[in-house]
Amino acid sequence: MHDRPPTHADAPASHQHHLFFAVLPDVAAAQAATALAQSLIARHELQAPLRSERLHVTLMSLGWEAEPSAERLAWARAAAARVQVPPFRLRLDRVLSFERTGRAKRPCVLCGSGDDHGGFHALHVALHAALWPTSPVPPVLPHMTLCYSHQSAPAQVVAPLEWTARSFVLLHNRRGSSGPYELLGEWQLDAEASG
Repeated sequence: MHDRPPTHADAPASHQHHLFFAVLPDVAAAQAATALAQSLIARHELQAPLRSERLHVTLMSLGWEAEPSAERLAWARAAAARVQVPPFRLRLDRVLSFERTGRAKRPCVLCGSGDDHGGFHALHVALHAALWPTSPVPPVLPHMTLCYSHQSAPAQVVAPLEWTARSFVLLHNRRGSSGPYELLGEWQLDAEASG
């Protein structure tokens, strides 16, 4: 049942629930990201609400479904518990807007260069291997979505946002919700794990 990663094609409109693994910013990084988002919204006249309660860096999506099942949650939690990766630094220092088709709002995101994210990629690879051991690991660009807007923010370098990731989490999002995600699990990164 869980032998391959989900794709966007796996998410019909009737599927209202999204489970995903993420790294959360610490308090200082979350405050800095919120201030940056406020500045970008004002400077570029983005028609976008703040997302301060939803700030995260996605590690792995488990896809959208009609209802989260106990069996799926148990599978995800068991895989997460097998991951052994040391804590790592995240550094995000570029803002850009992702492309979207049609009239969909565009995510304005904070990201960084690939060279700065060896620890994040190690966690991504280890978690993917625990979830789908026979499936190729897809590429990932570590990024934090600051807001969604029909207008785009021009690509720009900003003051670096940095923090040490010491855990990762499993989150639940209901389609259309603007409130905080539901926390379904948290796993500490192992300082004794070989990096």
